[in-house]
Amino acid sequence: MTFFSLASIVPFVFAAQLFAQAPAAAPAVAPTAAWPANAAGLKALATSLINELFAKFVAGDTAAIEAGMQPNVQLLAFDGVSDFATTAARINASLSKAQTISDVIATRVGDALITTCLASITQTLGGKSVTSDAVPRIGVWQIVDGSWKLAAWASLSMPEPRPAPSAPTFAGDAALNAEGSAMVMKFLTAQHTKDMSAFEAMLADGMQTVNFKGQKLREDMIKGAKAATTSAPVIADARTTRCGDLTVVTCTLTMSQKVAFSSLPADPAPFMTVFTGAGASAKVIALANTNKPK
Repeated sequence: MTFFSLASIVPFVFAAQLFAQAPAAAPAVAPTAAWPANAAGLKALATSLINELFAKFVAGDTAAIEAGMQPNVQLLAFDGVSDFATTAARINASLSKAQTISDVIATRVGDALITTCLASITQTLGGKSVTSDAVPRIGVWQIVDGSWKLAAWASLSMPEPRPAPSAPTFAGDAALNAEGSAMVMKFLTAQHTKDMSAFEAMLADGMQTVNFKGQKLREDMIKGAKAATTSAPVIADARTTRCGDLTVVTCTLTMSQKVAFSSLPADPAPFMTVFTGAGASAKVIALANTNKPK
């Protein structure tokens, strides 16, 4: 008969208890989105987000695109404005496999990341072939539930000649639409009447805009507004949505503009404004004007 001493048994019992009590390995957790520490990191983040967005569009991966967008996102193109539900229906036929992204500019205003870039893409929208030249895009992102999600996106890529815009593809809330229209009208009227104090006060530090001349910053907007002669703005088909503390307003804008030898016709064109804050303290953080000289 073989005997085991207590001293020889205890280590095995203790090891068995440790094994039984060891917690199961924690499941992998996706990294939470965070703001970069410097300007270089901000630009790298913006470049990554833009490239990821285009890759999803090229792949026609509507589920991945929707996962990266806020529920009230608005998307502006030459033919007007749409929400994600409408955009998803034409994603598969919208982009080719060719894309080149350049000149990325990234700024931060509060909890919003504003990005602009030049993008060269062979593209069809609304059944029309659009230019493959490098033209501006603008996007606004926020961190939502630990991930970067798009609140607004606008593209200046369009066919020649630019057709009249269509009506928005969604109705929105009537009261909110009226509120957004009034906010945009206040801003553009200040430009038209040369009330530069009010105009500058509504431009946030870090705001960006895209128009037929390219990508512009706050100082460019102020300089252009001082030099420009414009007609009184006329706004139609305003659509307003809220993404956190952002108010995204799109509309069809009729407003001629002349700066030196450059002129914009008084033709209706899709227009986007993104505000942060509310009421009298609301400030513009992003603009997109699709109007262009004939």
